[in-house]
Formats: sequence, structure tokens, C-alpha cells
Amino acid sequence: MDALRALQDARLALHLALTLIMAWLAMVLAWPGDTFGTSPSYAIMRRIGPEEAWALAFWMVASVGAAGLLTTNRPVRLVSVLVLATAHGVVALSFVLGNPATTGTGTYAVLAGLGYYLGWRRTGDGV
Repeated sequence: MDALRALQDARLALHLALTLIMAWLAMVLAWPGDTFGTSPSYAIMRRIGPEEAWALAFWMVASVGAAGLLTTNRPVRLVSVLVLATAHGVVALSFVLGNPATTGTGTYAVLAGLGYYLGWRRTGDGV
């Protein structure tokens, strides 16, 4: 039973990490200043919309992640993890298309993969 509890704790920790990283990105984009102007990695995101729009979208994604953490409803948790994973994947893809020679590209791709893995594990456990 202890191993099962430890596994559940690890899943919640991963879910929390995905949520906090997305919330941090939202805050960085919402802060004054030209974040998109600091790196060519943001070129694709800049073409799609302003920083404020991305900040709002990522803040909504982080809110969905927080809702998944705060509920015991398994389908809501699953959906929240999949939304988080997809958002991290969007960031990774935009970095690949903008400037693949950055650590952010791999980092967000790994985060997306971990999120999808978590979703797959939750589905295997009966959602």
C-alpha cells in the first residue's frame, strides 16, 4: 500500500510542477517589458498574438491544472493534465519553429511528454 501511495504522490507532484511552470510562464509574459523581444525563440508566438494574449491563455491553462489538482474527480484530473501537456507542447513547437537552438525547446518538449505520460498512466488506472 505504501508503494501505491508513493506513486500517487509522484503523480500529484508532477501535475503540480506542470501547473506551476505554466503559471510562471504566464506571469513572465504578463510582466511589463518586451519578453518576446528578448529571444528569437518567441518569434512564432509573436506572429500569432501579443504577449498579453499568450499570458492570458497560459494563465487559463494553469487554472485548469489547479482545478485538476484540487478535485478528486478523476476525469477532471485527466483532462487538466492533457490540457497542460498540450500547452507545454505548443510552447516547445513554437520554440522549434522560432529558434530550435535553445534549452527551452527540449525542456518544454520533455514537460509535454511527461504530461502525456501522466495522462496515459491515469487512463490505465481507470481515469
